[in-house]
Amino acid sequence: MWCLIKRSMLMVAYLLIGAAAACAPAIQNIVLTTQVDSAGKALNSATVFSVDTPRIMCSVPSAGLPATSEISAKWLYNDSGSWSTLKEESFPAASASNIVFALNAPDSGWPQGNYAISLLVDGKQATEKQFSIKIDESASLPVINTFSATPGMVTAGQPLTLSWNVSGASRVSISPDIGSVEAGGSRSVTPTADTTYTITALSSGGPSSKSVSVHVLPPVTETADMEVIDVFREASMVYYTVRNNGAAISKPSSANLYIGMNVMASGYIPPMAPGEQKTLVFGTFSWGYAYTTPATVCIDTLNENGPSNAEYKCLTRALAGARVL
Repeated sequence: MWCLIKRSMLMVAYLLIGAAAACAPAIQNIVLTTQVDSAGKALNSATVFSVDTPRIMCSVPSAGLPATSEISAKWLYNDSGSWSTLKEESFPAASASNIVFALNAPDSGWPQGNYAISLLVDGKQATEKQFSIKIDESASLPVINTFSATPGMVTAGQPLTLSWNVSGASRVSISPDIGSVEAGGSRSVTPTADTTYTITALSSGGPSSKSVSVHVLPPVTETADMEVIDVFREASMVYYTVRNNGAAISKPSSANLYIGMNVMASGYIPPMAPGEQKTLVFGTFSWGYAYTTPATVCIDTLNENGPSNAEYKCLTRALAGARVL
């Protein structure tokens, strides 16, 4: 019987020790606040915050906690009935007399709803404090007086300017990629693709927003752009004039003289600078047609300078006839 009683007492002792080990030290007098002093002590207290609150903090006194403990916080948001973690952070209990955990607002302000901060000591749940964020129905919405993009269309790699003016807002942000801005100003941006920029102005009464879209053209590649601009005859020689309309030096290229579908002569076009114009001659060909005859000159016949302005690479002229000797 004594052995049975002794075993029972030992089992109770083990259970009590296990229960004590599972319980975290108590955390008391925690305060949700928007301001703390230099010692981390809360200067105000609230459980309801406005949507434009820039920062929510939780001041946790470390008195009574083991100096070797690690104090952790999980900031939580109730999204459509399920809790999601917004942020986790930890500090040693001995790091300060008041440990301050903080959660900064998103650029566009807090979503309305229910929130909580869950505090743990050495990984064990110690306490939880819930709070909410609401719109002040009595406050006015901010006004976006202007928001524009100039110009509204650019080539990739070229900048444009966003300009705005807002009144009645405690916070203003622009997305994407810009973030918080002053209530009025301008910003140079260089989008790489079609982009819609949205400005959001926030007050305790809620958000106002406005968007502008910009169109981004593909980047311009510097290339030669060859054009044949004239074909004429002098005596028995046929001449042709070409021009480089592009932004790069042209590559050496070829030219053909056609009468009907037949290639009558070929020519060589040397490299030409941007904007340069040259008159060249089919030196191996002698005009012998007695009557006016259409002659066609095509340049870049091997596509040496690419397909740009392909419709300008051939030109037909009716050349006057010549006496046959």
